[in-house]
Amino acid sequence: MLDTFDAAILDIIQSDASLSHEAIGKEVNLSASSVRRRIAHLRQTGINERDVSLVNIEQFGVLLIVSVILNQETPEIYNELDDVFAGQDLVKQSYHVSGENDYVLVIHAASMRAYEEWSRSVLMSNPYINRFNTTVVYSRRKFDTSVTTSSD
Repeated sequence: MLDTFDAAILDIIQSDASLSHEAIGKEVNLSASSVRRRIAHLRQTGINERDVSLVNIEQFGVLLIVSVILNQETPEIYNELDDVFAGQDLVKQSYHVSGENDYVLVIHAASMRAYEEWSRSVLMSNPYINRFNTTVVYSRRKFDTSVTTSSD
């Protein structure tokens, strides 16, 4: 599990991964080389999946949230749909959920027309999908990718 240094390092790099190891070390009271080793270990163990640059998605098209309801449920159908959604460039996030819906997808499309074409070819043509509901995101009020790493 994470010790307090690892948790503190993760908290810092979740908000700004471009900081130098030296700057992070000053914040957590460790040497730059120790921070480098700890970050490398967090990557190797998969705790830190990847470092990315977050782009303002609203500048490049439309954001949609799609709830998908299946007409039947089997492990094979879920596996097939997982593969379908994972292979779609417009699908930015895919969640298998409980409740009335079976999947929730976060979609980014260049335009509503592009989304309509995609939904026809991917969702409407899929024999396992009973129906889907699309919510258009007008504006993003909060967006946070961080994960709480400690119980503080």
